[in-house]
Amino acid sequence: MRHYDRGEKRLDHKWGADKAGFESFGKRIKGKCPTTITNKPGLAEQLLNEGVPYPDKESPEAIYNVHEGVIYRAEQTLASDDSWHGFPEMEEGKRRVPREVLTSLMKSAITSGHHKEFRDWMESKLPVTWKNNKFSGEFRKAMMARGKQS
Repeated sequence: MRHYDRGEKRLDHKWGADKAGFESFGKRIKGKCPTTITNKPGLAEQLLNEGVPYPDKESPEAIYNVHEGVIYRAEQTLASDDSWHGFPEMEEGKRRVPREVLTSLMKSAITSGHHKEFRDWMESKLPVTWKNNKFSGEFRKAMMARGKQS
C-alpha cells in the first residue's frame, strides 16, 4: 500500500476552489486538486492505491487515476519510497499520458457516469492526445458500446 503525502508545507499545491485546475508560478504550472479531494480524508490515498501504475506495478514512475472525469497523476515524493503526491494532469511539453493508461481511465470514467467530464478534460487538458492519437474515436466507440451519447 502506498502512502499519500498531502504536501502540508507545499503551499503552491493548494487552493480553495471546488474544481481541479492549474495556476502559473513564473514559468511553472502547478496542478491544483479540488477541495472535494483535499478536504475528504482518505480519498486521495484511495485514488492513489486504486490507480493505474505506469510503466509497471512494482516500481512505477507515475500512478494515474480518474475522479469525476478529471485525470490525475501521482509521483513519488522525496520523503520515502512509499510516499506519493498527486495532482491534475495536463499535457506539458512532450509528456503524454500513455495510451494504455488512458484506455483504462476512459473505461472507469464511462462506468462511473463521468464520461462527459472526461471528454471535456481530454479536449482541454490533453488536446494533442485527444486529436492526434485518434483517442477521440476510441472514446466514441466505447460510448457506443455502452449505449451512451458522447
